[in-house]
Amino acid sequence: LLQEKFLEFASETGSVGQERIAAVNQMVDELIDYGHADAATIAEWKDGVNEAWADLLELMETRAQMLAAREGRASAGALQRALGAFEHDVEVLVTQVRQLQEGAAQLRTLYAGDNAEAIAGREQEVLRAWKELLAACEECRLHVASVADKIRFVGAARDLLAWMDGVLHQMGAGEKPR
Repeated sequence: LLQEKFLEFASETGSVGQERIAAVNQMVDELIDYGHADAATIAEWKDGVNEAWADLLELMETRAQMLAAREGRASAGALQRALGAFEHDVEVLVTQVRQLQEGAAQLRTLYAGDNAEAIAGREQEVLRAWKELLAACEECRLHVASVADKIRFVGAARDLLAWMDGVLHQMGAGEKPR
């Protein structure tokens, strides 16, 4: 919701602000062209307004990137929570699989011949499916961990790039020699 509101704000600010900056620049240029007495001061103010506008656009872009990174982190957290809930459900199945094995062992002692073989065959099918489920859970856990690491890395890289842009902007924003 925060990201959606911010993007709406940034869009409105960008379109309306660009129109206003263009209008101000046109008026200032006209004043300078007509030889206004304070043309030098007006030109400095124009430069200041344009720099402030560029700073605002850059800050809005940085904020949008930070919000996007946070959303990614939140989705990774949601994946990890969902996986944790699923693994908890699988842990509950452990007792049921053990009970099935015990019941199958008891049934094999009661029945002989083809029935005992059928029971053993079914038990092996269940154990094979159980092992496949555990392997799939492990694969999913590794995948979610990998995605979470990737999201953290991309977020850190984005934060560092934004910081570097800010530093470069500060270095370039110093007073120009005259």
